[in-house]
Amino acid sequence: MKLNLRSVLPLLTGVAIFYSACTKTGINVKSDPSTVKASDNVASSAIADNLAKSLAGSFGGASLNDGVTPSTNASSKLKVQSTYSCGFYIDTSLNRVFNQGDTLKATKTGGTKYYFICDGNKTVGYDSVDSLNTVGSGPGYSFVYNIVQKYKVRGLNTNNSNFSLDGPMKAYVDNEYTKYKTFSRVHNTYVFTNLYVHGNDKFDISSGTATFRSEGKTNGGGWDYSGTIVFLGNHKAKLTFLNKIFLIDLLTGKSTPA
Repeated sequence: MKLNLRSVLPLLTGVAIFYSACTKTGINVKSDPSTVKASDNVASSAIADNLAKSLAGSFGGASLNDGVTPSTNASSKLKVQSTYSCGFYIDTSLNRVFNQGDTLKATKTGGTKYYFICDGNKTVGYDSVDSLNTVGSGPGYSFVYNIVQKYKVRGLNTNNSNFSLDGPMKAYVDNEYTKYKTFSRVHNTYVFTNLYVHGNDKFDISSGTATFRSEGKTNGGGWDYSGTIVFLGNHKAKLTFLNKIFLIDLLTGKSTPA
């Protein structure tokens, strides 16, 4: 699975536009988020966006879209695929710096550990622990992404186009926009169980469940919810908390009340 730093960067423009729009639609930017409760729709949207993007590796963690074979970008030490084999691969000294022009700067630190499962000379799955922290800034904004994933990934057919995924993930995403005087802090943890993924169908999760806890704050208020997620196939999932149900589009990260 890909440990992607570059994919973090395109997220920022869209987030800035979103929070600018919030200030124009009645959210009081002077309210104290520690005492104001965010609406359930705001919370569900934040949870849905966090889930879709963290599974896709958009915050710098492992990407579901790489199937059972870890990316060669997993570490600066892992130059070509032939350099790893069955058994353990560990890199606890990850430190990458990425600059885009003179304005956007990001640094990723942390470590990764893989145990590769092989059938003959073929990789058929792995167990992994990724703990990655990305800190960056640009004109008028800053961000911190903290991702921890402990995945068990196994191929389920001959070419590994279908595979299962189990394990917990922590996805803490903090954005600060001084230009718009807005911020967003979404701290989610998940435990995935029996996710069945179809690689030939844009990595659709056709079945499986998850439990989650989400703690968040924006200028519009805060929340602290626990609940469940059921993956429905067709890139959809059902999000439930406080006896309310929302439908998540896993391709767009959008949430709508069911």
